[in-house]
Amino acid sequence: MKTLPSAMSAYLRRERVQWAKQLRQNRKSLSSAVKSRAFVKTLSAPVRKKTIVWESFSGNGALCNPEALFRQMIEDPQYRQFRHTWVLSAKAWDSPFRAEFADHPRVDFVKYRSTSYFERLESSQYLFNNATFPAEFIKRPDQTYVNLWHGTPLKKMGYDIENGADGARNVLRNFMSADYLVSQNSFMTNEMYLGAYKLANVYDGAIIEEGYPRTDSMFGSNAGSQARKALRGRGIETDGKKVLLYAPTWRGESFYKPNADANRLKATVRALRERPELQDWVVLLKAHQVIFDQLIDDPEFAEFLIPNDVPANEALAMSDMLLTDYSSIFIDYLATGRPIAFHIPDSDSYASDRGMYLDPSELPGPTSRTDQQLVENIVDMVDAEQFRSAFPRENERYSELASKLNAKDDGGAGSRILDVIFGENEAKYNVRRGFSDGRKKLVIYLGGMITNGITSSALNLLHSIDSDQYDVTAFFYRSGQRDRKENAAMIPGHVRQVIRDGSILQLPLLGSMNDLENASVEELPESDSAETIWDWEWRRIFGHAQFDAAVDFSGYSSYWTRIVAHATAPRKVIWLHNDLVADAEREVNGVRPHFRNLTGVFKLYRDFDALVSVSPDLDRINQKSLGRYVRGQKFTSARNTINIERIRSGTGGSMASNCAAGDHSLQNLGDAVKALGQFYSYDEIITEASRQRSLSSFVGDNGGATFVTVGRLSPEKNHARLIRAFAEIAAEKPDAKLVIIGEGPLESELKQLAVSLGIAGQVQFTGRLRNPYSVMSACDCFVMSSDYEGQPIVILEARVLGLPIVTTRFGSVESAMEGSGGLIVDTDEDALAEGLRKFLDGQIRARAFDGDDYNRAVMKEFVEVVFGTSEETAGEESPVTRPLTSTS
Repeated sequence: MKTLPSAMSAYLRRERVQWAKQLRQNRKSLSSAVKSRAFVKTLSAPVRKKTIVWESFSGNGALCNPEALFRQMIEDPQYRQFRHTWVLSAKAWDSPFRAEFADHPRVDFVKYRSTSYFERLESSQYLFNNATFPAEFIKRPDQTYVNLWHGTPLKKMGYDIENGADGARNVLRNFMSADYLVSQNSFMTNEMYLGAYKLANVYDGAIIEEGYPRTDSMFGSNAGSQARKALRGRGIETDGKKVLLYAPTWRGESFYKPNADANRLKATVRALRERPELQDWVVLLKAHQVIFDQLIDDPEFAEFLIPNDVPANEALAMSDMLLTDYSSIFIDYLATGRPIAFHIPDSDSYASDRGMYLDPSELPGPTSRTDQQLVENIVDMVDAEQFRSAFPRENERYSELASKLNAKDDGGAGSRILDVIFGENEAKYNVRRGFSDGRKKLVIYLGGMITNGITSSALNLLHSIDSDQYDVTAFFYRSGQRDRKENAAMIPGHVRQVIRDGSILQLPLLGSMNDLENASVEELPESDSAETIWDWEWRRIFGHAQFDAAVDFSGYSSYWTRIVAHATAPRKVIWLHNDLVADAEREVNGVRPHFRNLTGVFKLYRDFDALVSVSPDLDRINQKSLGRYVRGQKFTSARNTINIERIRSGTGGSMASNCAAGDHSLQNLGDAVKALGQFYSYDEIITEASRQRSLSSFVGDNGGATFVTVGRLSPEKNHARLIRAFAEIAAEKPDAKLVIIGEGPLESELKQLAVSLGIAGQVQFTGRLRNPYSVMSACDCFVMSSDYEGQPIVILEARVLGLPIVTTRFGSVESAMEGSGGLIVDTDEDALAEGLRKFLDGQIRARAFDGDDYNRAVMKEFVEVVFGTSEETAGEESPVTRPLTSTS
């Protein structure tokens, strides 16, 4: 066995450690139920008729709309043939609700994420949830999924939150899987469902705008009686007394990491209870269900904390006045016509951090920022006439919002929703279908999102496509690695992101994700049942969504290629970024890292309508070498776009630089460093500042010519040839310099080579730069020494910057260099050195390059290969001809 060089062996060790870590995370993220053969059996078995699963807030209790609708259904004789399963978490398992229905012949219970939970979830005919089912859930065609979301949003949601795509990933997946989405009003439909979660064009179900079932309990002679009884059992008497209900929302990092801020809550309630004018009132706290567990064990809350199992709308029904903050609970309360006050001490920071759909000035009640101001507002509201005279504008907004948001909250919402779902009387009610806006729908798998040529090309493409003509969905695997996260943050805001969780479908027939990603096709299941599994996985990710075209833009993973091949799209296209046979055969110290995976991808080409190389030269190469896998007419080409604005401006697209650039309040160094500190540690900032200073000094020196190259430090780029060629120049021109931008497994060896040749002082290794363009533009000549490339985008970027170019001759170089004024040399050190000399002698000069014109031509190619049509047949005007701009 050959001994690997130290740098390569260290690199492979790191890769194995990362592989093992990811495999452990994948296995840990899944319940044993999902990995069991019982789960596979359930997915393959018939759906059990007239069975229902009810879940709210991941089993935190029988709460909200599911609880209200369930009670209506269980008491109605026309639904007595249905059997019901309630999902409860371990904490909610001993709740009064379970005791109430423990002996009911048609009701049973399962624990959240247990084996029985997944089996019921995948075998019951009807599914009701007010939040989300977990990432493993697959909506089966014979099931009916009704999502009864838990409120009209006041706080911004989904993509309306900055960098909100990651947090929205499972919500979007659930919504695309749902047959019905229940909406309290048209504002919620348009702002949240179609807007914040980008469901326009990809949601294939119905939206029911008939109010919320949970508000039905606020009407009628017994309204609030359940809550009064529950409180009486805990020693809190409300009969014959006025009730002030304080119902704030949660704070904190996320819904999954909330902060109760118990001291603040206690101080606010104490200030209200101590006010003489409120001595005859009962002040109660209804905590958001996600923070209730943080408060229940504190004895100071015992006198006023409403139990979590008391439905919020029952508490609203018994209340004479509501005090809240950013909680959408106030929208339900508008239906009562009773007064509402808002206590928002952190309104500035909350609005800026999370964002709100209503400004505090638009709220239907007085607002306060201090407890003293709050108490004064409440005292003014105790008398109804005084309230109306003291707050006339708030009363006017109250009426306007109630008319807009609560028109269907009239006590009959639940019966209407049941009639739509089970009575199939959709035409009688306000049920909306058909959410297409006429744009063509495109879904693109982006690849691994590591910093490389494929990721750069994918991001450029997303910025190029005209969102007025095309609805674009990008999907990729979720990763916590900074490099991948930073690249994901550069996806433009108009693009819908479907982010595939670590909690993946891992079934006995499939094995682990890592095994599959590295498997060749002959090792992948080919039976009918295996094909069904791939259909399951597509449906798990995309639900009912359908597209006009599906693109595997990576083309390097047989696992992901298989998923794209099972897309619900009439046309499927795969990209070929390199001479792929050469890439498959390429050895790195005796190892062929891409062989198994790429040979697997080659055998999947039969499932695609077009194989798209990224240059005409490369198309000829791939067509010749891959012809044995697929017929020749499938081969075609479409060049990659370039991001003109990003190159010229030199922004580089990092999150930190964009943050700083977009914030005009950063007028001094301290503010700038503080802004950068949101994304990087201060040690990292200091290290980077030192590196930038060293680099600026090296490039900015007024000495001789500076050559620059950009690329991964891996064998196919052949930086060693460039370093040796430059050594000849350095011997002749001691003031010449070489800048090498990039990182990779050969970095240590290349640095050692520069030392051994005595030119270490004239060669600068920068590592990976998110903004290489400012460095490139400060250099004099761009050099490339690759053995092979797909389409060398970096050559086009150098041309945008006006740099003269010297490059080795590889299969796809001609089209990139055409009209550049640069020089193509043979692939040996002497020829490359001679090319560098010709630049120094003034024989190579850059010619003007119109990048915008190039992009227009490229996007015509893209439309034709992806949709199988020329741009002219797609419309009179060019659908994708706008100049490429960066909005990352």
